[in-house]
Amino acid sequence: MRVGYARVSTGEQDEALVQQMARLEKTGLDKIFTDIKSGKSNNRKEFNKLIALCKKGEVKEIVITRIDRLARSMVSMSKAIALFEEMGIKLTILDAPIDDISNPFSKFSINQMGALAQFESDLLQSRVRHGYNYFREKNKAPSHVPFGYARIDEKYAPDLSLHESGKTNWTIAREIIDWMIANKSSIRGTAHHTQACYGLRWSVTGFHNWIKNPVLRGHTRYNVHNKQHKPDLWDIRKDTHTPLIDASTDEQLQALLIDNQRIWGGNRLQGNRGTGLLSGQIYCGCCDGKCYVSRKDKDLLVCNKRNVYGKSYCSNKKATPLSKVCEFVDAALAEKAIILRDFVFSEDEPEPRELVELKAKLESLEKIPKDDVIEDAIAKIKLKIQQHKKVTPNLALVDEWVQTFSDIRYFQLLPQDRKSELYRKFLSAVVIDNGSIIRVEFVDIV
Repeated sequence: MRVGYARVSTGEQDEALVQQMARLEKTGLDKIFTDIKSGKSNNRKEFNKLIALCKKGEVKEIVITRIDRLARSMVSMSKAIALFEEMGIKLTILDAPIDDISNPFSKFSINQMGALAQFESDLLQSRVRHGYNYFREKNKAPSHVPFGYARIDEKYAPDLSLHESGKTNWTIAREIIDWMIANKSSIRGTAHHTQACYGLRWSVTGFHNWIKNPVLRGHTRYNVHNKQHKPDLWDIRKDTHTPLIDASTDEQLQALLIDNQRIWGGNRLQGNRGTGLLSGQIYCGCCDGKCYVSRKDKDLLVCNKRNVYGKSYCSNKKATPLSKVCEFVDAALAEKAIILRDFVFSEDEPEPRELVELKAKLESLEKIPKDDVIEDAIAKIKLKIQQHKKVTPNLALVDEWVQTFSDIRYFQLLPQDRKSELYRKFLSAVVIDNGSIIRVEFVDIV
């Protein structure tokens, strides 16, 4: 297999990625892998797929436009080149033709180009780092602006743009905080109130991060990336702009949050995700959100989006027992097994009369002189013939379905992990709403 690899560092370089792919396509490759990721990263999904194919011996040649598209780290590049050499894979670099990567002169050229690529990357990082330091020295506001604020002249300022309610976002932000304190509300309750009154959708985690943000207290913070929950690692510059939350209000908020922590345990989500039968396969019939079992009652399914955003977002109020859903699903699978058991696929089955007539019409039309009308008629008949073609079923899956679900009592005696595996294999979704099962959607195997 001849494959290509293209890479850019950010999504803003889409045009460069398109240009790389266009050049690679002209070489007649079987497949092209693309990543939008730093060349220094070892977590490039498509690159790792390419390497896995190489290790399986399925790749004969790899084509890239430049050596720095392969990697910008000498270590990563050397490992890749060594693998290619070991597996007898030809490496073609469009901008630097190299005939044989095992040749000493070729290795020397690749190492020089790789060293230059890493030097350019290190130099760019150094410039970016100096730029960030200058940015922080001037106390400039980062591009991510919390609700209630706007970024004006690279500084935080009250957001005086009008919300659809007719109030400014600055006013609404303050009203949310005042309501939370006045009603001694939990974070979840305040997030639900915000959704109901202003149409502002916040998850519990999102609202918690907002209410704890130092920006609301008049401070500018840096070094937050990947450290959202580690405030001791933040770089905070005090009193850089107008605070939304003054010292007195902040004191009340902190006391309320501590009280919430004691009562509600931090307002964490109540759904048990990723565990149990049909986990991740059950959807809400109202808002299409996923439904999970409640922490309080592990047999009751609740809509996760209603749990997060409140009743104004989703009307699926009544919980549905998981046992009831499983019973319904098992019956549907057993019914489908009976239908599949009677399914017969035969190559010798006579063609339908309509299909025979369509083929006769097509044959007649193709014999007469062509014009736009005739061409259009031929295209429509070909489409109808295509729609009549039988789809070859996956007979192995059909047989497994019949064997598994014809005796539903046997299926129900299987261990839970095996049942979960079979549910995922044959079911695409189960839709519930207010205590009822709306429908079961099967995987299409016929």
